[in-house]
Amino acid sequence: MVDIIKDEVFGELEFDRYVWWRSIGKSLLGQDVMVELLVQDENQEGILDVQRKAYQTYLENEEKYIREAPKYVLDYYKWNFEEIDRVVELEPGDQKDTITEKVVFELCKVYYLQIARDGSFGWVLPCSWSENPFVVLLSEQEPRILMKRDEFRYLHKMNDDTFGLLNHDRENSWKGLTKHSFFGVEENLVIELEGSVEDGITDAQKKAYAEYLEKEEKHFKAFIEVLRATMVTETALPKTLYIDKEGNYGWICYISWFDKYTGVLLSEETPLIFKNTNQLLKYRKRNNPVVLEDFRNEERYSYGSGFVWGEEATILVDRGKRSLEEMLPLINKFVESLNNKDAFVKALIDDGMLALAEEWVSSCEDEAEDSTKERRGYMVDDETAVYLPISEKDFAASLEFDTIDISYDEEAEDISAHIFINCDPDYFADHSIEIYMDSKGNIDVIGLAG
Repeated sequence: MVDIIKDEVFGELEFDRYVWWRSIGKSLLGQDVMVELLVQDENQEGILDVQRKAYQTYLENEEKYIREAPKYVLDYYKWNFEEIDRVVELEPGDQKDTITEKVVFELCKVYYLQIARDGSFGWVLPCSWSENPFVVLLSEQEPRILMKRDEFRYLHKMNDDTFGLLNHDRENSWKGLTKHSFFGVEENLVIELEGSVEDGITDAQKKAYAEYLEKEEKHFKAFIEVLRATMVTETALPKTLYIDKEGNYGWICYISWFDKYTGVLLSEETPLIFKNTNQLLKYRKRNNPVVLEDFRNEERYSYGSGFVWGEEATILVDRGKRSLEEMLPLINKFVESLNNKDAFVKALIDDGMLALAEEWVSSCEDEAEDSTKERRGYMVDDETAVYLPISEKDFAASLEFDTIDISYDEEAEDISAHIFINCDPDYFADHSIEIYMDSKGNIDVIGLAG
C-alpha cells in the first residue's frame, strides 16, 4: 500500500487510517493556525475528482467561510452553554451573554479541514468543553453544525418536505435544526426523529410535527403551569424536540434547578415531566399498561414490563397453571390501579417511611459542602446532596417502581403483588421499600428489603 502520494490538486499527502492528510498554515480571524487537511478515503481506493472539485470550491470561498462561519460556532456555543458551564471553568468574557464570535472561535480553533467521499467539506473543531469535536459543514447553501464528527465521516442526509435538511447521527435518529423563541429570545431547537437511515421519516412523525407546530405555544404554557404547580420558579429551556416513529413527541429540556437535562412528554393531554431524557426516548403510548409482546415465558413464570407512573417497571408473573394470554386482562386492570401514586405516597408517609428516610440520610458520614445548622445536607450515593427535612413533595418525586411481583390465587381467581419501590436520591442506601397490594387496591407497607 502506498502511504504517500502527490496529487495534482492537494499536493503531497500522507495516508493515516481513513484519510490522506497534510498540514497547511492559515491565518484565521487574525490568528495564525496550523490546519490539517484531511481527504477521506477509508479503503485507500484513491482520491476522487469530486473531492478535488470540493477543495477548489473551498479555496475559492475561504474568505467568505471565515467571515460567516464564526456566527454559527457562536450559536452552537450559546446553545450548549449550560453543558459547557458545567465542565469548564469559564472566564468572565466567555459567558453566554458576553462572548463574541472571535473569542468563541479562538476557544475552538480550526485544526482540521475535512473533505468527505461525496464532496461534502467542513471544519472539524476540537473544543475545550468536550472530548468530541463538532463540525461546521461548509458545503451546503449556508454553514450548519453537525454535533458529532462521525455524522460528517459517514454523512447521510436528506431534504425532507416537512422537516427540511436532516442528517443521520449514525445511531438511531435523523437530526435537523430550527429556531424558536420560548422566553422572548430566539434559540436553536434541534429536531430529532427516531429512525434508521433505511427507515427514513414516517407519516406519523410528519403528522406529529404538524400538531406540535399548531400547539407549540399551548404546550409551553401548559408546561410552565406544571412547573409552577410543583413550586418551581426557575426556567426550563427546551433544547430538542424528539419525535419517535409512532408520533409520540416531547422536549429534551435543560432544567436549571437540577443542572441537568430531562424529558417532557407533550403528545399526551397534560405534559409529563420525566426524571431523565431516556424515559422520553423510550416512551411508548399504550392502550394498556402491559402488552403481551413485552413478556417472555418460562414453565410457570412470565417476565416483562409495564408502564407505571410514566416509567417502565419490571413485572414478574407467577401464572400457576394459567397462560399469560388468559391472565392479561386481569394483570392490566391490576397494573392500571398502581398508577394511583397518591395512594402509595400517603401509605408510605403514614407508615413512617418519610421519617425513616430522614433518619437514614442523617446517618450518612459526609455532609454537603453548604450544610448549615439550620439546613443540614448530607451526601447520598457519594454524589447527591439531600437536605433535611425532606418535603413530602420531594419524597413523592423520589419514588420509582423497581419490580412488581404478581401472584395468581387459583381459589379466589384474582391477583396480588409484592411491589418493590426505589428512591432517587437513594435515601435508603441500595434498599427498596417492599409493599403488598391485594386485588382491591389495599396497600400494606412491609418495610425495607435488600
